[in-house]
This record gives sequence, structure tokens and C-alpha cells, in this order.
Amino acid sequence: MTPSESDPIAEWVARKPEAAEEGGSVGLLRRVPSGPFMMGSRFHPREAPRREVFVAEFEIANVPVTVVQFARFMDSDGYDKQKWWSDEGWAWRQGQGRGWGRKDRTKPDDWVNQKNRYNYPVTGVTAFEAEAYCSWLGAQKNRTARLPTEAEWEKAARGDDSRPWPWGDTYLPGQANTYEHNVVGTLEVGSFPQDVSPYGVMDLGGNTQDWTASTYSPKAGEALPSGPLRVARGGSWNDTAYGARTSYQHIYPPGYYFAFLGFRIVVEMK
Repeated sequence: MTPSESDPIAEWVARKPEAAEEGGSVGLLRRVPSGPFMMGSRFHPREAPRREVFVAEFEIANVPVTVVQFARFMDSDGYDKQKWWSDEGWAWRQGQGRGWGRKDRTKPDDWVNQKNRYNYPVTGVTAFEAEAYCSWLGAQKNRTARLPTEAEWEKAARGDDSRPWPWGDTYLPGQANTYEHNVVGTLEVGSFPQDVSPYGVMDLGGNTQDWTASTYSPKAGEALPSGPLRVARGGSWNDTAYGARTSYQHIYPPGYYFAFLGFRIVVEMK
């Protein structure tokens, strides 16, 4: 057996991900086959009802976008080129709309401390910044790169057997970088070999939450910020095991940013 067939961690290490390609790196991708899966759960009102959803085949990044990968976008003046941004994103970049305390919209939050953590997941980015990065990266590689939908993300995390965590039915402290691990911060991507899904995708249960492309409409009586809302998926160092479940939805305005919120990409099939 090759390393990729027997051990996704060995394959990840062999690629030396800290050496990002000049002009942008897609990184290691995992293919998720087409077909139905059971999405949602009965454990939170947002997750109900549990239902069968069909998802077409796609490729998703093995780990979240890293600091060194995102730095290539910054080095190419990506923050200053409107062509990479959505209309809403460019308006945010120009200082319009709520900044939620963000004074500098030319770099991720806390970039002064992030920039030397090369193989850590980039955090402190809004959905707008994540989408601009995807547009830029896709142009470099002549492929369509984008954020996953929440259905794609959930299938990549739980497979077709409805497992509550990417690795299976039982949570034990130390399986992922969640609140129970007591790190209080991100770690290098791929640091937890057990935090891996049926398709070999890593860091879905812990380390950072991932922005998705999916919007959210509040249910009756939900207390959420006004305006457009976006879904983020996955557990993080700031989430308990409950919030790290494969079906759990985190809901934020697209202009939000946190030290536990990053993103990963989907690359459309050739």
C-alpha cells in the first residue's frame, strides 16, 4: 500500500506543506464521492430535521488554509485588487458596513502575531477575505476554488454513516484541539492524527472552525445579529465536544472574525 492508501498523516507529512508554492498553493486535496448522506441531527433545533441530501463529487482541502498560503495572497496585493472580491466584500474592504471592532481591513486580525506561524491555520478573517483568497487562488491555478457549502463540509466530515464526530461515535479528550484539550489557541495543521474523517480530511473536529458558502435564515425566536448571516462548520480550540460535532452549525455575519475561525477550500472537479 502507498502512504496515501494506508496513512493520510504520512502523506501529509511527506508533502512538507510549509513550503507553499510561489503564486499560491492548493495543497493536498481529498476527493469526496457523489451520493446521498444523512445530514443534520435531533440534538439542536438548527440541525433538524435529519434528512437525506445528495452531494455531487468534489475535492476539498485536507487542512484549513495556512498562514503561509494566505500570505501569498497578501504579497500579491490581493487586498487592493477589486477583481478578487465580491461586491459586498469590496464594500467591506473599503470600510463600509460594520467592522465589529476591526480597524485595519488590509490584513487578518492579529497578523503581527500570526505571520510567523507559517503552518498554522490563518484565522481572524471574515467570509469576505476567505472568498477573495479563493478567487485569487483559482485564477493562479486555472481552476475554480471556493468555500464549501455546508452540505459538502458535513459530508466530508461524517461520511455516509452519520457519525457525530469525524473519527467516529465517541469523543475522548485529546482526539482534537478542542476546549477539552486546554491549549487555548491554534496549533499547526494536522497536529492531531485522530482528527480525520472517513475521506482522510483532517482538522474538522478541532483547531479552527471553517467558513462555508452557505447562508442562514434565523428560525422564529432566534436571537442573532441582524442582516445577512453565514454558516461556519467544525470545532475549534474554543469549542467543546458538543460544538465540534459534524452536524453543528455556527452562525455569524460574514463580516465577523475570530481567533478560532478560518477556512478551507473546495476545488471544483476538472
